[in-house]
Amino acid sequence: MNAFKVALVLTVFIVSGCSDNVDKVADEHVFKTQTDALDKAKKIEQSIMDAANQQQRKIDEQTH
Repeated sequence: MNAFKVALVLTVFIVSGCSDNVDKVADEHVFKTQTDALDKAKKIEQSIMDAANQQQRKIDEQTH
């Protein structure tokens, strides 16, 4: 039973010692460059859609 308690205490220390780096790693995940590129593409898509809607409104105004 003492070996179990020692193993449990060591595990708690190891886990608590490593937990400080979790916040830093969460912001710098493996796919960060890919998710950043995807976010940028979504912003560009939105600006293209806005421009297309504006152009369509101008066309509609001229034809009516």
